[in-house]
Parts: sequence; structure tokens; C-alpha cells
Amino acid sequence: MGDVYVPLVNHEGKGSEWKLRTSFAAPLAAAAALLLVGFSFAITYAPTKASDDHVNQYYMWFIHVMVMIFVGFGFLMTFLKRYSYSAVALNFLLSALAMTVYLLVGGAIQQFLWPEDGRPPKSGKVELDLPLLIDAAFCAGAAMISFGAVLGKASPGQLLWMVLLEVPIYALNQKLVFDVFKALDIGGSMSIHAFGAYFGLAVAMFVSCEGSGSSHAKNGASYNSDITAMIGTIFLFIFWPSFNGALASNPDVTTEAPAQTQFFCVVNTVLSLLGACLSAFACSAAFEGKLDMVHIQNATLAGGVAVGSAANLKIAPGGALAIGLLAGAISTCGYVRLSPKLESCIGLRDTCGVHNLHGLPGVFGGLAAALASVLAAAANQSVLLDHGSRTYLYQLAALGCSLGMALVGGALTGLIITKLDPAAQVLPAEKMFEDSVFWAECEEEEEAGHATAL
Repeated sequence: MGDVYVPLVNHEGKGSEWKLRTSFAAPLAAAAALLLVGFSFAITYAPTKASDDHVNQYYMWFIHVMVMIFVGFGFLMTFLKRYSYSAVALNFLLSALAMTVYLLVGGAIQQFLWPEDGRPPKSGKVELDLPLLIDAAFCAGAAMISFGAVLGKASPGQLLWMVLLEVPIYALNQKLVFDVFKALDIGGSMSIHAFGAYFGLAVAMFVSCEGSGSSHAKNGASYNSDITAMIGTIFLFIFWPSFNGALASNPDVTTEAPAQTQFFCVVNTVLSLLGACLSAFACSAAFEGKLDMVHIQNATLAGGVAVGSAANLKIAPGGALAIGLLAGAISTCGYVRLSPKLESCIGLRDTCGVHNLHGLPGVFGGLAAALASVLAAAANQSVLLDHGSRTYLYQLAALGCSLGMALVGGALTGLIITKLDPAAQVLPAEKMFEDSVFWAECEEEEEAGHATAL
């Protein structure tokens, strides 16, 4: 087949090349210039962290998280048969953008808004260290979860604005969850997964139009695209323990229990992932009579999401496995029953099903951590509980804060990028889920069963 190019025409009749230059390339270049100025004058290296010991402590975990963001999330979203270029490449770009913006904006919120020791850095600048880089990667993860909700429906310009608007809201919510509520959320069940999912779903309510749901001819997978998506699943499955445990290490604390937190993060996450894998396969077969690749690509990972809030607690191995089993079942049930119902009732068109993989398991994870905190306090194992027996109340408050800020922030963002349309690039339904609208060379995939000449 020859090259296919479908021009996207705006109100002035100009093609998509012009629109990409003005609505995507120009603001991206402007953002890069502003970030360069910010990095030059407002960010510096943390003077007490610039050591090989610091690198040895965090770098391996940081690399694992980066693999999850750029390989795992990127390839997981290549399941759409005509949108794989955009899925993996825009994941690449937008993750890099989210990380860079977070280092400046999120770093300032962390270190100058309610600083941990009560005093801002002496340098007067954001002090860069590896935990801040890991936090930036976490922020990119939340943004890419939001990207999954609008995958194929938002133009590159709209996605650019979505990320630029989401990062400060994410950073503020993160500060509230950890430093104001002092909640349990080491792996981000609430502050990363639930936040990213519901922010993206709120945006999707504005970006989605009639005909952009599951009935769209291009909103589906092929045999080959499902295989590439499974690459993302496997990478995420392998590296998820590092995601939950990357910031659990605390060498400044010498008591026995805190020194075990990274161990518990790894073991609990592995057990929960194993449980979700078993549960997802069993539930998929039970619901459908055959295995469904959508469930296998996604619900098998729900255990990593759900155990994130309580991962650093000394929960029993059976408890971690149970969290995974329940999360896998909840996620699969969401794909089979809840997603079609939400689309038909309220018009929620969630391309990647982030509600089922990140939203519901994220909420479940926050609630599971609240219960785990009650059990830990009752067993006098509350060394990690800032609020003792009342930790569950702060846990629920942090969960409510994450959901509220995600929904309100996502709705405002969706309004800005569509109704006010700063990107000037709202896609009609017929141009959605299609790479050739924005990519110079795209070979059209042959339809299944189409005979080819030998």
C-alpha cells in the first residue's frame, strides 16, 4: 500500500502542517525556552546530595521507574491498530515535558511551600537530587495515565496544554497528601494512579464527541498491535516493585522497622501483582468464556496499583496476595461491566480503560491502606503512622483530596483545551485514532483477511 496522508483542515482552510507549527511546535518551543530560563536562574544541585553514595542509593530505582514510564506505559498504549506511532512517541515527548516542568514547578512547591524542616533551601533555589527526579518520573506517570483516557481523541496541541496544566495541580495535590495529611501512599495509589485516572476522565468528558467511543471503526486493536501492547504490560509487571519502593529507603533512620520498609514494598508488590495476574486470567475466562487481551494487558497490573498505598507496611503475605486478587477481579469487572455502562449512561469514553486499571484500583488501594493502618495501630506496629490510631481518617481525607483535585482540575483543563480551544485543533470523530493525520509517513495497515498478491 502507498503512503496515506489525511489533511486536517482548520477554519482558514490551511492544512495540518500549518496547524502543527502554530498549535504544537510554537508553544512547545516557547515552553522549552521558559524552562531554560527557569533552570538557569531557579534550580541548582543539592549541596549535601552530590555524592556517589546518593547515586548508589537511588539510581537503580530511578532507572526502573523510567523504564516503566517510557517503555511500559508507551508500549501498553500501542494497542490501537492505527495509532501506535502517536501512542509511543507522544508518551515519550509528554513524559519528558512533564518531568522537566515538575522539576521546576513541583520542586518549588515541595521545597518552598510548607518545606519539610520548616525552612526553604538556603540557596534560595530548587535543589535538585535523585528523589526529586524520581518524583518527576512519578508525575509523568500520572500525566500518561491521563493521556490514556483521551488516547486517539486529543490532538498533539491539546495534549501539550493538558500536560502543562496538569503538572502544577498534581504537584499541589502531592504536597497536600504527603505533607499536610501525612497519608500512607508510598506507591501513589491515590496521588498518582487515582489522580491521573480521574483527571484524564474529566478531560475525556470534554474531548470525547459523539462517535468517538467503542463503536468507532478505528478504536480497536489488531493481532499485531495487541502483541506490542503486551510488551508494555510485561515491562510494567516486572518493574512495578521498584515503582512502589523507589522512595521507601531512608538511611538516616536506624530503627529496625523503618529500615525494612523497602523490603516490604518489594515483597508486598510482587505478591499483589501475582494475585492480580491469577485473578485477571480467571475472571476474564469466567466473564467471556475465552480470554480477552484487554483484560490480560491491563487487569493483571491492578495489584501493583492497589497495594501502592500500603506497600511499606508490614501486612501479612496473605494480605498482599488478597489485595492483588481483589484488584484483578475489580479491574476485569470494570472492563466487562462498568465501562460499557458508563459510556452508554453518561457518555464517558475512556480509550485505555484507565478507570479500570488506575482509577478503581487506586481508590481501592487508598481504602486498603486505611484498613491496614487500623490493623497496624491495633497491633502496636504504628511506627510509620504519623497519626496513630486516627491515621485512617487522614487517609480518607487524602483520598478525597486526590479525587476532588483531579476531577475539578481535569474539568477545567478539558474546558480550556476544547471550549476555549487554545490549540485551535479539536479533532472531529472521523480524524480520531489515526496516525496519518499528524505523521508524515504512515503505511496503511491491511484489513484482516484481505488477500495480498504473492
